[in-house]
Amino acid sequence: MSPDSYKSWQSSPIHFSSVKVRSDRSLIAASPGRGLYHKTEDGEWSGLSNGLPEGSTINRLQLIGGKPYACTSRGLYGLANGQWLSTEVDSACYQYKEEWGYGFAATENGLIYNDGKKWKKSAFEGSTVYDFLFSPQYLYVGLDQGISMYDRLTDRWAGFELGFGVTSIAASKEYLVGASERGELIVSNGSGGFDTIQFGDIFVFGVVSKHPNVYVCTDRGLYRIGRLGKQFTLFSVKPGVPVTDIDWHGSELYMATLSKGIQTMRTESGCSSNENNS
Repeated sequence: MSPDSYKSWQSSPIHFSSVKVRSDRSLIAASPGRGLYHKTEDGEWSGLSNGLPEGSTINRLQLIGGKPYACTSRGLYGLANGQWLSTEVDSACYQYKEEWGYGFAATENGLIYNDGKKWKKSAFEGSTVYDFLFSPQYLYVGLDQGISMYDRLTDRWAGFELGFGVTSIAASKEYLVGASERGELIVSNGSGGFDTIQFGDIFVFGVVSKHPNVYVCTDRGLYRIGRLGKQFTLFSVKPGVPVTDIDWHGSELYMATLSKGIQTMRTESGCSSNENNS
């Protein structure tokens, strides 16, 4: 990892792949190849990589109960007193969430869970799990070969083999949405399956749920998915900049970009009333 300073690089980082906003409006963000960084609301960027294994890649950031977690190529880490500590998940980790009284981690060797004492195998041992999403009745899982769904009421799994990895999952009231490893959008079709949609030469990095909408992070900007008649389409939210991840603090939308740092936008009335760069 790079030293906890930007002095030898530049005054302000511009390349980010993930961002989380804390309750005090401070930011934790991942910069590809350079580790993790922290920024207070009105302060400067400073390194935040202490405790992470040398050379590890940050796949995702999570903020649960105010505590930051880093899903990395070398395992899952939690932040405490400015130091990243291992959670004892030492294989590549892609997602972490807490639900149903357990902690769940998506790893290169399946979905695992922690019962408060130790990590245990849950499902898909031998397969890579990239993302998962909880609803009151279902657990949706994005895998290296498609999507699976677990019904809590019947205790049954249903699998949808797509032939490619689904790296990100989100949902609205009407449909389930995913991002493929090939940069395509995956949408449930209401007929027990999924359709693959390619919007021109747009590459989809990921999808994020924010009630009642699903947002799509792409190399051409940030979009909101919707319908025109019966056809799915993308409505532009922030065009012209590659957006890799988003988070919210109240009505403020924070966007991690690959070329223009962290950008913010107010989202009242579905449009921007103010923009800033960090």
